[in-house]
Formats: sequence, C-alpha cells, structure tokens
Amino acid sequence: MDVPDGNPYLDTEAVAAKIGVTAETVRMYLKRTRKRIAEGQPVRPQDLPLPDGQFGRSPAWQQSSIDTWISNRPGRGRRSSSS
Repeated sequence: MDVPDGNPYLDTEAVAAKIGVTAETVRMYLKRTRKRIAEGQPVRPQDLPLPDGQFGRSPAWQQSSIDTWISNRPGRGRRSSSS
C-alpha cells in the first residue's frame, strides 16, 4: 500500500505493538467501534477510529490517525507534565 506523505499504514499487529496490547485487543476495540456506529451511537475519544484502508482483508490505519487517537484517549495521552 502506498505511503501518503510519509504517513505509513499500520496493520493490527503494528497498532497493538504501538499501544502495548495484543492484536486481539485491537480487533476487539475495532469491533466495539463498529458496533457503536451500527447502533447509531457516537464514536467516543476512547474508541479506536475506523481503518483508513486495508491490507488485503485486514484493516490498516495511517500512523497519524493512531497517533491522534492515542493523544486524545482519556487517561492516556492527554497528561500534562508536572514540571
């Protein structure tokens, strides 16, 4: 898959490694997001964003999408420095 503007795509395993969970956990996060959307509920900041593309049949996210999600997750990336 092409890398748009130096923004590589990450597969499920790469997202899992980046956030320190298993690939199965990432798949569970995505399933939860898709369920919320199917039920007409809004996507919350803690919900994994929908994939930006696919590798074959596997979901793929641009690194910038995952970085933004990580930084906006409540209790995760939005911590202020105590210095």
